[in-house]
Amino acid sequence: MKINNNFSLYRICLLVLVIFFFLPNTEILAQKKSKKKAQNWRIDLGLATIYDDNILKYSEKYLERFDKREDEGRFHINTYDDLVLHLTFKATYTFKIFGDLKSLINADLGQKVYTVNDIKNSGNFGFGFRQYLTKKASMKFFYSYVPNLYINHFRDDDWVDVYGYVKEAFQPYSFAKDSYGFYIQNTFFKNSRVMLSIGYVKYYHNKHFTEYDCNNFECGFKLYQPINKKFKLTLGYEFTNSDAKGYDEPFENIENTDDSDATHVEDRFTFAFNWKLPRLLKHSNDFNVECRLMNRYYSSKRYLEQDKMHAGRVDKNVRLYFTYNIKMKRNLKLSAFYYWFKRNSDTEAIPNKELISNEKDYRQDQYGLKVTYNLKF
Repeated sequence: MKINNNFSLYRICLLVLVIFFFLPNTEILAQKKSKKKAQNWRIDLGLATIYDDNILKYSEKYLERFDKREDEGRFHINTYDDLVLHLTFKATYTFKIFGDLKSLINADLGQKVYTVNDIKNSGNFGFGFRQYLTKKASMKFFYSYVPNLYINHFRDDDWVDVYGYVKEAFQPYSFAKDSYGFYIQNTFFKNSRVMLSIGYVKYYHNKHFTEYDCNNFECGFKLYQPINKKFKLTLGYEFTNSDAKGYDEPFENIENTDDSDATHVEDRFTFAFNWKLPRLLKHSNDFNVECRLMNRYYSSKRYLEQDKMHAGRVDKNVRLYFTYNIKMKRNLKLSAFYYWFKRNSDTEAIPNKELISNEKDYRQDQYGLKVTYNLKF
């Protein structure tokens, strides 16, 4: 991987890390000032450094083509791996409007900076409102927005029809999205917490790929179950129905177009556990493992020659997350993590099996360190 010569961003991040380590414990300071005064505000600051070995989720075919400098017009990155800086900020305010039941509002900001390939830089923001219904039951409404997320350069079929298979036919594929969500959760028996959720996500693609604009409806549940004081399990399932626009011209509709139809449904299964480890040099620490299995089924009914990428296609995704956390202070936590992603794509259309596999299969590894600091006042 090539790293550019501008180290100013690294210096800033190093300074932030040093400040995190030497900041005083704000909870203790607040207790010294006033033991009775409630701490209504909480601020969470996070900084992660991540090495990503396949930032655009290329298949083996395109990793080889990138190395050989083939496919002129497709590749608009300097390297297919990168070092990523991920900064997060969250502010939460707690108050009471229904007797002794807590109400919380929060605002979130995030920014990813790619040190070599700035075309992948992205940000997000969101806010939410959570209301306790009893001491063990609560509900939350939340919203988030991603203004622009670059995925890759693909051939735009409309341009191919005019210019042929030339480099100018490659156009950037990116989107913005609005996410709206709601959940309600309650603790049953003694410590079995169940969450039910619904969501709506709207994707807005750039002008070259508006046929992929879609509305996603989601619903799911999670069970959080402690086994003992040191071991906790999480089980979850989520279903998504994605209704894609499927056409990109004013004179077209879903019946008379020959554009791609990315309409699909997806099943997502989650299994996770948290293991609280023995203290390390008087510091509490734990280990988290999460596994997500996602099966996506595309429903395009168009002729195989018109929609090779979606007709009969099935994607099977596996995502594994391994995280080790250690508390250096009451309000300072360090994390080391490794994430592993893999997608296998297949199709019921036998003539397209090799094409789909070459285009969509990928493997991705991410390694990282994160420091999280919170203060209450």
